[in-house]
Amino acid sequence: MVDRFSSRAKHLLHMHLASGFHRYLWCLRHCFINDYMAMIQEGENLINYVAMNSVAIGKILEEYDEVHCSVNGQNFRRMLQAKYLELLQSPWLIELSAFQINTKESKYAVSCEDICECSSDFSSGEPTITCKMSESVRAEFNLTCPICLDTVFYPVALGCGHIFCNSCACTSASVPIIEDIKTAKPLAKCPLCRQAGVFADSVHLAELNLLLKKRCKRYWKERLYAEKAERTKQEKDYRSVQTHLVMGIM
Repeated sequence: MVDRFSSRAKHLLHMHLASGFHRYLWCLRHCFINDYMAMIQEGENLINYVAMNSVAIGKILEEYDEVHCSVNGQNFRRMLQAKYLELLQSPWLIELSAFQINTKESKYAVSCEDICECSSDFSSGEPTITCKMSESVRAEFNLTCPICLDTVFYPVALGCGHIFCNSCACTSASVPIIEDIKTAKPLAKCPLCRQAGVFADSVHLAELNLLLKKRCKRYWKERLYAEKAERTKQEKDYRSVQTHLVMGIM
């Protein structure tokens, strides 16, 4: 269930942010109809899929509390709880929520009866993105980086689910920001929960970054300039080290 959702969401969002040949393939798949409308509809369907499964699992868990006290019953209950949390804490749910917000006011928006509502708040207190799926099921994600304590910039979700700025995550794992965060050592730990091996499964939240770029323009530009300066410095230092190595060999 979770793997199927993640795979479909990953493909959809890749197509939304893609250009050129990959976007043309998406258009071919939908027989040259308006591919943007098809993507919006698919995004809404995926969020509704999470909503319906979360509500269903919640109801099953309530029933299990009343009628199953056996060891197998309790093991099954724990498995369901894990799936429930995995769905609601999935980085792809964050991405789909941002996707829905990004396209909500588009002229291509599809009118249909959604059972969930996505929203963001960058104006008061801590920045958040929320996906309300029913009166009882609600997923809310804090967009404050636990390291720099600012709104996340070029956000990345580690395998444990915690969200950081890409540059902050790289620094915590001793990875230069000019390299991919996935190149972190296998034993590198999440700086928040200290779980090891979470960098290899990290997800770059490109759709969320697009939302931040639209809603926090001034802040986003300031962070962009600062990161460009740091990238330039690291590239210069890297070239300097490589030059010294070559000269030493010669």
